[in-house]
This record gives sequence, structure tokens and C-alpha cells, in this order.
Amino acid sequence: MIQFRTVIKPLQGCQGLVDHSRPVVMLGSCFTENVGSRLQNELFDTVINPCGTLYNPASIASALLDLLYGRDYTEGDLFMHDGLWHSYSHHSRFSGVDRDAVLSAMNSAAAEARDALAKASALIITFGTSYIYRLKEGNRVVANCHKMPADTFNREMLTSTQTVGLWKKMLREISARFPQLKVIFTVSPIRHLADGAHENQLSKAVLLLAVDRLTTEYPDMALYFPSYEIMLDDLRDYRFYAADMVHPSDTAVDYIYDIFTQSFMNDATIDLAAKCAKLVKRLRHRPMTQSQQLRDRFLADTQTAASTLLAAHPCLASALSREMNSK
Repeated sequence: MIQFRTVIKPLQGCQGLVDHSRPVVMLGSCFTENVGSRLQNELFDTVINPCGTLYNPASIASALLDLLYGRDYTEGDLFMHDGLWHSYSHHSRFSGVDRDAVLSAMNSAAAEARDALAKASALIITFGTSYIYRLKEGNRVVANCHKMPADTFNREMLTSTQTVGLWKKMLREISARFPQLKVIFTVSPIRHLADGAHENQLSKAVLLLAVDRLTTEYPDMALYFPSYEIMLDDLRDYRFYAADMVHPSDTAVDYIYDIFTQSFMNDATIDLAAKCAKLVKRLRHRPMTQSQQLRDRFLADTQTAASTLLAAHPCLASALSREMNSK
């Protein structure tokens, strides 16, 4: 039979790495959030971007070091701009008018991620771009520019050698603290066209070369999941992009996530994930009826379903509690 597309198959030998009994920690670009939200929808104990969305390898490494060393964020990490408190180490979703509330949110997210790392089976790192922005004052790489004037920063592109050097240190740090932890690298298929089409390709090439070196030199610890190749080679069609022609559509992310599950989950985990997704859908449903009796019955049945699943799988307690408290 003639194949009219390049089919990227699931990885072999990694099934069982991701399951409901152990947390998964994810850092990186917004593609991390796309995959992470699907894991959360299936009640995996997932911590996603405790510093918010991060794009370049240097900022992701900096955030991870803060977690590994148990660093608390203080007033000195914040600055005021346009009436809001910001951090150059965090995404703008942490920004706010109340300085203490901003710090509390940052430190709470970091504490949750540190706890998860100590028990996690996998740390998923998604690189988005090789381009970095440095503050002219202090030469510090920032994770987010927070709409500060352009002349506040110098822009440059990390080389693959720089990225490899930085992340070899990171892998040694991780291994020393959490020898059981596997690191899954992936390169985001989201295109950064603001950099230019050619420049985006150069940037992705740097990331791909760097990750290849890291997984080659640390084969027992580091893995590569080909989300970039699935999007560009397997799907390879604008119908799999969102309206902005930059981000993958929900259909594309679902397809990539399916290959992810087949790569890192065994059959029992995939079966449990399907049951969890069904329960989560029920938990998020709002009965459209005027009958209080029918609403009460639906809520009672939902509670029974949740209790039954939890009794059979106590490892779901944390994720299920988070889901129910988020309503």
C-alpha cells in the first residue's frame, strides 16, 4: 500500500514511564500547556509551568535551578511597570497590583513543583526558541519582557554549544537530587514568525541539535519526543493549524498527545485515563434542567462515580481533589 504521508510512530521501550501514581512536572513553551492540560483532564498528577510559560533554554534552566535549590522569591525579584508588579523570571500571568499576592502566588507554585519533583517519574522540557533577551543593565536573561521598552534589552540567539553546555549542567544537577527522574525533551512545533521565517528555522535547528547531543550523551536519563517532527512531517498541512496559522489546532494536539500516550503509557494507564476523562467531563457538566430533583440525582450519581473510581485507584486522590476544588 502506498503511503501518502510520513507516519511518525510511538517511541518503543518507554511505556510505563507516565502513570497516575507518580507526578509529572512540565516546563517550557505554550505547547507544554497544551499537552499538560490533556494530562490534567485525565487526572494525572501534573504540575505545569510553575513560573508560567517559558520559551528559551536559558530561562527554563533558571526556573528549574530555583526549584532545585528551593529558592523563595522576594520583593527584590519584582519591579513595577504600568501599575503592575512583574518578575523577569515569570510569565505575566503572575503579574498583579498587590505585591504580596504576586509573591505568594509565585512561591506557592514553586513549592507545589518542588514537592512534585521529589516524587515525579518524568520531567518534560519543551524548548520553544533559541532567541533570548538580556537586560542591558546586569546582562541577565529574562523569561518575559513584560512590554518594557525594546531598548531595555539586547537580543541574541543561543548556539547549540551554549545550550548543550547549560543543560549538561542541569542534567547533572537533576541526577544528583532525583536519580529516578527521566527528562523528556521536546521542541515546540509552534512557529515564532515574529523572528522571521528563516530565523525561526535556524532557531529550531539549534534546539534540535542541542537536544540530540543531550540525549546521546545521557541516554539513560534523557529522552526525545518528536512533537516538532509529528507536526511538520506527519501532519504537514495548514488544516492542522489554528486560525493564526502558527499554533497547532486542537485536532493536531490531540493527535500528538495520542502518540505521546502510546509512547509513555502502558495499556492499563491508557484505560484508566479514559475512565478519568469521562469522570472529569461529568464533573464539569452543568445539568441544563429546571428540575431540582434531576440536578440532585445527577450530582449524587457523579459523586458516587468519583468515590468508586477513587476507591479502586487511591493514587487519583490528589488530582481528583484539585479538579473538584477548581469548580
